[in-house]
Amino acid sequence: MQITRDNYSYYSNLIQQMSGNKKKTSDPFAQCDYGNFSLRFKPVNISFAKPNWDNIMTKRNKPAMSEEEFEEAIKELARKEFSTGKRDDAAYRKLCMQHGETVSPDRKAIYESSMEKTGGKMNAACMFWDSKGNKTLSYNPVSRNWKAISTDEEFARARQFTSIYNDELARLKKEYGEQARGTISLQQIQSDLATGAKTASVAGSGSMVDYTV
Repeated sequence: MQITRDNYSYYSNLIQQMSGNKKKTSDPFAQCDYGNFSLRFKPVNISFAKPNWDNIMTKRNKPAMSEEEFEEAIKELARKEFSTGKRDDAAYRKLCMQHGETVSPDRKAIYESSMEKTGGKMNAACMFWDSKGNKTLSYNPVSRNWKAISTDEEFARARQFTSIYNDELARLKKEYGEQARGTISLQQIQSDLATGAKTASVAGSGSMVDYTV
């Protein structure tokens, strides 16, 4: 169920009908206008679940790993999934989130700043903006779910993640064949990588030519 400014009143009325109550002007849902920027600091008496920042992308004090480590971790995830033949959705989401957070806005700080201005209450817009007026975070009062509103930088970062992941899967498929998916061991893949790196190192040694006269 996706709530927008256009259908917010409809869902509010629907909830009232399901609960057998008539809508009153004092009803907190009637005070809301989803996504209305002008109401971003107007407090309403809606009970809400606080955001779990372990599951919401936001700027962190320190990246989970370096760029080189991220690239290797993404490739390793692809190798694990190729060897098992199964998608590890939890591991994929966590790594993708950590990778994306390096360019994320500080949604936690934005949320806390808004809470200070509303006295700890939900704002009437059920949405949070940064200082430049960009949407960053929203709350669905019906499903009680939080949603990070992705920035262009986060979309670009996600595309980079997907590209690294898909390129490694394509490499594995080319090297071992599709029939190897789910049958080859991760240890074998890692061993072949190590052997290939060692061979490349040996082949490259002594190849430099000194042209100094």
